[in-house]
Amino acid sequence: MLAAYLMVLSRLAERTGITTDEPSHILSSILYWEGNDKLAPRDMPPLIKITGGWAAARAGFRIVEESHPVWKTNHEWNISQDMILRMSERSLRSSMYQARLPLLIFPVMTSLLLWWWGRQLFTPLTGLMLAFLFMAEPTALAHGALFKNDHASAFGYLLFWYCAWRYWKKSTLANATWLGVATAVAVLTKLSMLILAPIAPAIVLAVAMARARSVPRALAALLLVLVIPYATAIAACQFETQPLGFLPVPAPMRTGVQALLFNSAKETAVYLTGHRYPWGSRAYFAIGALVKSPEVLLVLLLTGIVFLARQFRQKALTLADAFWLLPGALYFSLASLSSLQLGFRLILPCLPFAILLCGAPLRLLEKHRWPLLLIATVLIAPLVVYYPNYLPYFNYVSGGAANGLRYLSDSNLDWGQGLRELRRYVNENRIEQFSLSYMGSDSVTAYLRPEFYHWIDPPFSGRPISTMLYTPPPGVYAISATLLTGQYFEEPYRDFYRAFRESKPIAYAGYSIYIYRFR
Repeated sequence: MLAAYLMVLSRLAERTGITTDEPSHILSSILYWEGNDKLAPRDMPPLIKITGGWAAARAGFRIVEESHPVWKTNHEWNISQDMILRMSERSLRSSMYQARLPLLIFPVMTSLLLWWWGRQLFTPLTGLMLAFLFMAEPTALAHGALFKNDHASAFGYLLFWYCAWRYWKKSTLANATWLGVATAVAVLTKLSMLILAPIAPAIVLAVAMARARSVPRALAALLLVLVIPYATAIAACQFETQPLGFLPVPAPMRTGVQALLFNSAKETAVYLTGHRYPWGSRAYFAIGALVKSPEVLLVLLLTGIVFLARQFRQKALTLADAFWLLPGALYFSLASLSSLQLGFRLILPCLPFAILLCGAPLRLLEKHRWPLLLIATVLIAPLVVYYPNYLPYFNYVSGGAANGLRYLSDSNLDWGQGLRELRRYVNENRIEQFSLSYMGSDSVTAYLRPEFYHWIDPPFSGRPISTMLYTPPPGVYAISATLLTGQYFEEPYRDFYRAFRESKPIAYAGYSIYIYRFR
């Protein structure tokens, strides 16, 4: 299973187009390995830089000298865009593939840990099925091939709670050390994981009070879960510190937290079921889970919750079970309360815990192996149908990827990854002239010759826009799906693409770029 999973991830890393955030993350990772990671906004913790920066630095990305005017912006986004635009298609594909490969370790490690924890909670076969559920989840599979921290944070979050569970069951100094290491791994993956830093010592103190541990032993455990993450963070941030009161803290992480708080305090509009929500919606991730998760996973999850509720009423659960029953709900709730709701991917750390909740019904199905085979078949079927376009996956009940824009946009559907599919469509249909409006970080000129398309400026491009409502002349049009929903535009321009939104596409390029024909 792992070999097949790694093969699919590797193939996706090669075939998936560049997504919006990847160039800036790759640039900061390269600069990290050069000891020069100083560009704003510095909001990416160092673990993916450590893991993938060495490969990215050797992959052939063309970064201009610091004397170039683009460096005056002092921002990852501008310099990384310049980097991408300087590269040919061949060098882009090769460099992105090499940079992405080391990060495949995170979904693989999550699968292994899910299997290991699942077999301890249930049975070896159920543990295997839980790992398979994770491997076959299309959204997780799609993001597992990207240079992003979503899977790193999912692994770190799962590792933390597994080590907390182990420490609760057996509070040895060795398990306290593992809890400190897991805390360090988690906080180095994503800034939101800093919530775990105070939880680890709270668990140690709770164990000490509940079991009347000796004071020296409890203090030693407490010291381990405090010092290991702190020292690791200082070292991972290359010993760049700033004072916070009397305590020096990692400067990049402090700057990143400040940037995160600043972004959380300003309007970050999301699109959900045909409406624009300036500050997000409490229902965003719930609806995202319903339309983007495979139906069989949702059924197993609901059944598992019913089983566990019955066990709770029968007092068959212990306090130790809280370590795998509650973390998913905790993260889901905090994410739903946040205004930063830029895609279903942001609650990827919840997925392993949702899958663990499926363990009870899967264990019952072991008596009759044919239901397990049926579940595996139902999970694999959409992977075959949608390959390699798993990022815009929507389940069958919601209408599939072609109807995804009814519910969500942004990284749920279109993250700028569809230029290769667009070129394939244009070539196969012998389209000599078309109009293009694209949102993303990939290089349009690397795939499409400028004389073959007319560029339509999105109304946030910084160039003068002569109209608030675009009226398309006759011709063929290719429009990024995220542009169609208009949530990122100023109010006068939110209906700029209304003519396209109200028309039926004739085709889809990777389900992320919509193709229209007006006569």
